Formats: sequence, C-alpha cells, structure tokens
Amino acid sequence: MRQNDIGKIIFTLRKHYNISQEMLCSGLCSDATLSRIELGERIPDKFLLDALLQRLGKSPDKLETILSERDYFLFEKRQAIEKAIFEHNFELAKEELILYEEQKECEEKLHQQYKYKIKSVLSDELEHDTKESIKYLLEAINMTLPSFNIENILEYLLSIEEIYLLLMLAQAYSNTEEEGQALQLLHNVINYLDQKYSDEEEKVKVYPKAVYLLSKLLLQDEKYDELVTLCLKTIDLIVSNGVINCLSELLQLCIIGLRHQNNQELLKRITCQFDSLNEIYKEYNFATSNDTSTLLLENTQSELYLVNEFIKNCRIANGLSQETLSGNICSPETLSRIESGKRAPSIKNFQSLTTRMGINKDLYNSFISTENFEVFEKKREITKMASLHKYEEAETIFNELEQELNDNVPENKQFLLHYRTYLDYRTGKINSEQALSGYEKALRYTMKNYGKTSIKNNYISREEAFLINRVAIIYKNLGFIDKSINLLKDVLENYEKSKIDEKYHSVASLMIMANLSMYLEDNGNPIEGENICDKGIKLSLRCARGNLLAVFLAEKSCCLELIDKFNENNDNKKARIKYLQQAFYISELMKDIKFRDTIQKYYYRNYNEELN
Repeated sequence: MRQNDIGKIIFTLRKHYNISQEMLCSGLCSDATLSRIELGERIPDKFLLDALLQRLGKSPDKLETILSERDYFLFEKRQAIEKAIFEHNFELAKEELILYEEQKECEEKLHQQYKYKIKSVLSDELEHDTKESIKYLLEAINMTLPSFNIENILEYLLSIEEIYLLLMLAQAYSNTEEEGQALQLLHNVINYLDQKYSDEEEKVKVYPKAVYLLSKLLLQDEKYDELVTLCLKTIDLIVSNGVINCLSELLQLCIIGLRHQNNQELLKRITCQFDSLNEIYKEYNFATSNDTSTLLLENTQSELYLVNEFIKNCRIANGLSQETLSGNICSPETLSRIESGKRAPSIKNFQSLTTRMGINKDLYNSFISTENFEVFEKKREITKMASLHKYEEAETIFNELEQELNDNVPENKQFLLHYRTYLDYRTGKINSEQALSGYEKALRYTMKNYGKTSIKNNYISREEAFLINRVAIIYKNLGFIDKSINLLKDVLENYEKSKIDEKYHSVASLMIMANLSMYLEDNGNPIEGENICDKGIKLSLRCARGNLLAVFLAEKSCCLELIDKFNENNDNKKARIKYLQQAFYISELMKDIKFRDTIQKYYYRNYNEELN
C-alpha cells in the first residue's frame, strides 16, 4: 500500500456511495484538504482518517498505522483520561484533561470536540450538573455537526465519536426525565447504524451501547417482549464479532425481560453465561459499574506502531548503520534523532528511508494492497469462517479474492500463499512439512531475513504475526515444541519491548498467548502457562475481546491440574472446576459450540458429571 493509497480508498468509497466531498468532510476539514488527501498530496492524521472512514461506515481497524511519538502521546492521554473516569477517579481525569488541553493540537476541531465530551462527563460526575453536562455535549456535537437535527439523521454522515456524543446526550436526557427526547434520539441512532454502517467491525463498537440505553427505557416502560427481542439480536451481533463490550449489561437486562416472559430454559442458560462473565470481571478487578463506563469502554482492534521504532528495527534487521541508511537522505544525526523519537521524519524522508531498506510500507498500511475496501471485509470474513471451522465457506470467499488481488505485490502474494496453505492444510490436502514450507515462503515475501536474524527486534505486522503463529503450530505438530515456544515468546517479547501498549497488538497477541499457554503446559511448565493465561484474560478484558476468553479459562484449569499432579495433591480442584465451568458457558455464549463440546467431554472424563 503506497502513500497515496489511503486517499484512493477514501475516493473509491466516496464515489461508490455517491457522497460529495463537501458532505464527507463537513465539520472535519475543508473540501480542499479532502481533495489533497484523495490525490495523495496530503496524509491525514489518525484522528481525521478515523473520522472520514467511519463517516463512510467503514472500520479504520483494517489498517496498520505508524504513528509519531507525538500522535501516540495524544492517544495515550485520552486513554489515561478515560481510565480515570472508568475507575471513578474524576479528579485525576480532570487533571489529565488539563494536560491534554495544553497541547497545541487541542486547538483543532476533533480535539476540541473530545475536550467538550470529557467536560460533559466531569460536569455530571463531579458537579452533578446535568444541564451543564448537556451544554458541553451540544457544544461538542456542534464542533463537527453544526445545526444538527436528529429528525433528519439519515441525511448526515456520522463518525463513531459523533454517535457516542449522541448516545451520551440521550443518556443525559433520560436522567433529566426527558424520556421522549431520549427515546427518539436512540431509535434514530439505531436506525442510522442499521442503514449506514455495513462494516460490522465498526458497528459493533457503538450499536450495543445504543441498544443498552434504549433497553433501559423499555424496561422502565415494562415493554419486556421488545426488550428481549432487541437484546438477543444485539447479543448475537456482539458475539459473532468476537467482542464483549456491553455484553454483561445486555445479558442482565435480557434476564429481567425473560423472567417476565417466563422463558425458563433460555433464562437458565443466559443466567449461567451472565454469572460466568461477571465472575471473571470480578476476579480480575475489571467491572463496569455505570452508564459512563459502559459508553466509554470500547473493544480495541487497532494496530499501531511508532515510526521511530519502526525505522530503527527495520534498519537493524537489514544490517545497516545509521550512516549507510541516512546517506543522501538526511544527516546521521537527524536519523539518530528520528530513531530516538525526538524528531518525526518528513513524509519524503520516511518514503526515502523505507525505499532504501526495500520496504513497501507507509504511515497507513492495509494487510493486503487494494483500493477496494470490500476486499478487506472479505479477508476478515475468511478469518471469521476459519475460526468457526467453516473451511468450505472460507475457501469460497478466498477463491473470489484470488481473482481480485494483484499477485505482484509482496503483501498480496503473502496473503494468498498464507491462506491457500492454511486452507489446504486444514482440509487435509497437504501435510505438515508442506504447510511449514508454504508458511515460511509466505513470510519471506515481507520478512526477507526471516530465519537468519532474530524477530525479537524486527517490525512484525499483524499478518506476519499470524504466519509466525502458524509456523509455531506446525513445529509443535512435528515434535519441535521448544522451537515453537521460543518462536511465540519472541513475538511477545518484540511487542513488550515497544513503547506501544500491548492492547494495540491484541488481535495477534491474544492468539499467540493462547497457543503459548497450551504448549508450555504440554512441555511440563504449567506455572508459566498459567501466568500466560492470566495475561491473556486481562488483555481480553481490557480490549473487550471475547473470542479467546474461554480458551484461556480452560487452559488455566489444565495448568492447575498439572500443578496438582506434580505436587501430588488436589489443592486447586475447586478452582479447576470453576474455570472449566466458566469456559463452558463463555464458549457457548460466544457461539464456539465445538470448543464447548470439547470442554463438556473433558469435564465428564475428569469429574464424572456433565455441564449443563
């Protein structure tokens, strides 16, 4: 994906939906700025890019972003503010907001909008002044949506941040007993999301929160049938996307509705799922407790890297000195300052440095190279089908992509060989040795030194992490478990060495942790395996990801069983049973029926009774 590809993607999407430049960028930037972005003459910052893609109903999480230390500082400052609010430390949140406001970037619209959003929360929580809170919310909305009219919501293009603001406004209205306004706002937002957000990866970030607020009002009005129908539909959306944000809250409301419907069988099952999820939150000191927390907590799938770490790691991996790399591009002193994070490279210098290293990377990178955003969505669907063991469906979509992708681009060649190898291996068309050869060949399309130098200090994309994980699985299957464990540890160590929070690599990290914990147990190291499980559970909760939560719980039980075996006691039996029960209900909740049945058989074999 070259530098102007992000502009081409925005242009292609805008034309596909017949949206004018003026409509797309209204309140965000000028028509001229958007035009320059689409022509590849200007690169938007992460905040503007996210807003533009979200207004088109698409998820920016399908891109990897290489940030300057400055931009990452702003991201982390927002996280610090929201963490303080989530923990009810509102005075700390106020202090962090003051530091945020002091940054020169805060003068820009999107940062001003965020400032007003947080001031709204603090007015409500610290001063208990709902009217002042509403005033700040309206100011925030007006920053990018001047003269907004909720009755004509379908005429607008809304980013996730703008939808959050509308939901917070609905919450404020319901707190001031303006239920009619709140209901209208929520119904209109839900209708907007149903019609405008075709990308479920982005829709699932905000749709459950809208339904949660609406369901609370339905409960007040004793509309139990509507409540249950809406909650069940939304729970299905949540779990089918592997996330858990707002899931506990919706399960709780659904339980209340089911009690009034007297649906005992469904009530029993959902109650067990709700209890299991809440037990995990409680054990790991991670419990949502109010509407503000519910609205702020978001499932995280962004893939972020620091530009200085990226350049330094790639230079070292290519065996280049600063003098050699910088020659005729910038001075060695300038490159040193870039690599230390004291200076951000210009776009021209970044392109020149990456080109000299033979790297086809830019500040925004898709996992495959295309101007057609639908290709990204098909790729995600392949991954989704494969995780559900629906290999025929995955292969059908993959065959379509084979016809659409330019196979001269390294990233595309890597993706095509990766998934052709994976699908052939999973359906028995090739053996382990052939799969290993295919995976390693695919890795070398973008990691030319793979196998020659350590990956601990290298740049690792999400796609490369997936491939490394596949290689580790084959090593394990071939009996080289130590090699497998070391490879997975190297990826995690690579992430841990970065200043970037591990949650910004969570999609790959969680998958790697799940396999690593199992291999450590198999290799006779259950204590380390249990520690990895705990890390995986905590990261899953932080990022509101639920697709591997049951795996970590079940594996933690297995590690504890092996610890008891080594110690010749049953000290952990109660905990082992608890984690297996939780894993059973969480896997059922997340619709991983195959894994649920595996847990059922294992539980019966070890404890001579069934889970139900």
